[in-house]
Amino acid sequence: MLTVISLIVIGLAVIIILTVVIKKFPALAILDAGNIPGEKEAKFKERIIKARVERDLARWSGFFGRVWLFISQRLGASLKSQQANLKKIKTSYRVNIKMPWLEKQKKIKGLLSDAAEFLKKENPPAAEEKLLEIISLDQKNLGAFFQLGELYVSQKKWSEASQTFSYALRLARQHYGDKVETGEITPQRIYFAQAEVAKEAGNLDAALENIREALELEPNSPRYLDLILYLSIIRKDKALASESWEKLAAVNPENQKLEKWRKKIASL
Repeated sequence: MLTVISLIVIGLAVIIILTVVIKKFPALAILDAGNIPGEKEAKFKERIIKARVERDLARWSGFFGRVWLFISQRLGASLKSQQANLKKIKTSYRVNIKMPWLEKQKKIKGLLSDAAEFLKKENPPAAEEKLLEIISLDQKNLGAFFQLGELYVSQKKWSEASQTFSYALRLARQHYGDKVETGEITPQRIYFAQAEVAKEAGNLDAALENIREALELEPNSPRYLDLILYLSIIRKDKALASESWEKLAAVNPENQKLEKWRKKIASL
């Protein structure tokens, strides 16, 4: 498709340029060179012809260059859109395939292994594809959603990471309910991940809201207290910073950053 359009554009360019050049010759033929000897007149006309043709070529080349760039960009966007649609269709097809439970679990285990291997090889796009395939097979796979969120974090895709963690949080809430559990992927762990994403994205209010949710579920976590202390200092909230510092000092008195935090709080 792209090749055919290219040939059409080039053909039109050649036709227009030839038309312009041919039209210029009659105008040059009546050029007033009364006082110019024959040989000089010929050279003069040749020079004028060359100059005009070069100007016309430059103008039309620029025009067709812009046309070609416009067409290429539109076709490129169209091809990307078609590829995205094909991926969606492929994913939808996989979801609708009925697979025995044991076979599905074996498939998911293999895909998780593949995703981990691609991450070791620093190939995030391939890892993302495997995680999405897991989700297409099991739309409640909390581990796959959480890993996908972490993958987006590593790529600094804050919006995608936040959306993925939000869905993972809903799944975690369904799994754990309102109980505080110790497990691989708990609601508080996802709240903490969301807080980190919001902090990196520059949304300190959202970061503070999420870390407070995490602390509601796990109030003595040094990691969570460390983050809320950092956020309160950045926001110049001395009262919250002092409160957070005291809690962190109580649960983790050996934290080497305590003295540094204390000085910063005093300077607020």
